Order: sequence, then structure tokens, then C-alpha cells
Amino acid sequence: MSFEIAYKRLLHAVLDEGLVKNTRNGPTLQTFGKMITIRDLKLGKFPILTSRKMFYKPVLGELAAFLRGATLLQTFKHFGCNYWDANANAWSYNKGRPESQKEIGNLYGAKWREYNGVDQLARLVQGLIDDPMSRRHVLTTFDPSETYQCLPPCHLLAQFNCTGGGDLDCVVYMRSVDLIHGLPSDIILYAALMVIVANQIGGAPGKLVFALGDAHIYENHQKLIYEYLERQSLDLPYYTFNKKATIDTFIPDDLDVLEYKHGERIDFPFNV
Repeated sequence: MSFEIAYKRLLHAVLDEGLVKNTRNGPTLQTFGKMITIRDLKLGKFPILTSRKMFYKPVLGELAAFLRGATLLQTFKHFGCNYWDANANAWSYNKGRPESQKEIGNLYGAKWREYNGVDQLARLVQGLIDDPMSRRHVLTTFDPSETYQCLPPCHLLAQFNCTGGGDLDCVVYMRSVDLIHGLPSDIILYAALMVIVANQIGGAPGKLVFALGDAHIYENHQKLIYEYLERQSLDLPYYTFNKKATIDTFIPDDLDVLEYKHGERIDFPFNV
């Protein structure tokens, strides 16, 4: 099944089954315990929405900043990502601070690259090379003692798995999932991360699975979602990757999608 078909089925399920939940940033339709499986990378295709235009380079910029353990907002901007502006500016820690000193806190990449003295990402890559059949190839961003963050991490854990055939699979667990802004972007991010890591260990990207805790649709997205669901899905694009790129050197220009055909952009509100 194509990635976008599975994604649209997930949206339909939440619209049909979701319960109204009043949250800190607006009412949602909420479900718990959904899953989406993506197999398109194995076919050389990249999992990106086609029924609406996605701007994938800023997501790759976010990944480039994560890979460098970035905490400064300016690092994300340097790589072309402004997704963190709203949440960083809403964080009380940044109030009155100059732009050059604003931070997102010890989130995601900061934990990947330094968690209690451990570079999780470097250890992951070396572990996949040295002991590919291990069940311990894990990245985690969850630290219950951590409070220095503009937003608690949503994707908490990723486990990687080497198959006997040389494929690299990944399962990502998300505690909170904005299905319109968050999930499509995080699929791009983890698909790219799989491509980078698989290339570095001499494998190929395989299956990507997202296990979803609180999967939700914001009330102010619902009318626009129906517009999106009425649109036809198009063929997924293929992708190219600079095979010299690593977890330490990756920049957004190292990955491109080819012949990306898509519908018009839909301006869904961003809820902070």
C-alpha cells in the first residue's frame, strides 16, 4: 500500500472515531494507539504527500540541525528551517533575548548527540556495523528529569533493525502526533535519517513504521482536511542521495526528490 493511501486512511479513521479532547492549544479529535507502515523507500521512492504541496527542504534543514546537536534557533535557520520559531518565541526562557541567543532547549538532536555523556547517534551507527543483529539499536529523546525545553519531545524513541537481506528498518514511537503538520514532516525526517544511516553502514533503507500515542486533528484543521481528502494522490517521487554524506556532514542539498508532482499548497493553521 502506498504511503499516502495509508495516511489518508488514518485521517479518515480519526475523523470517524476520534473523541473531542480540549488541550492546551485548542480542541482536537483524538485517538490513541494508531500505526502507519511505510514501505516506499525500499522501492526507491520517497514518502512525501502529493495531494498537497510539502516543502521538504526545511524538514531536511531541521534534520541537519538535529544531527549537529543544535539547541540554538539560529542553527535551524542557518539550514533553512523556521519551524521552531513559534514555539521558541513562546518559551518564557527566550523572552527578551536577542535572536542570536534564542534556544529550543535540550531537544531531539541535543539528546541524540549527548545524553549523559553518550553520543547516541554515533553509537547507533557503530553498533549497526559491529553487531547488526542486536536488538539494542535505539535512539531516545525522553528524559523525565529534563525541563530545559521549549516543548517536550513528541517523537520519543526510534529503534532500528537490520534484516538478513541488508535492509535497515525503523520503528518510531510518538507520544503526541499532530496529523497535519507533525506527522508528514516527521515521516520525511525519519525517512531521510534512514537513508543517511543505511548508506553509512552499507545497507539500504527498508520499512519505516510509526507507532502513534495521542494522534489528533485540531478543530481548526478539519474543514481543510476534507478538501485534502477529496484530492487525488499522485505517484511518489524517486530520490537521489549524496553517498559521501554522513550523520556528521549531512546538509539539505545532499538529498533531493525527483519529479515531485503535487497538488496545491493548503494553508493549515499552526497551533502553538
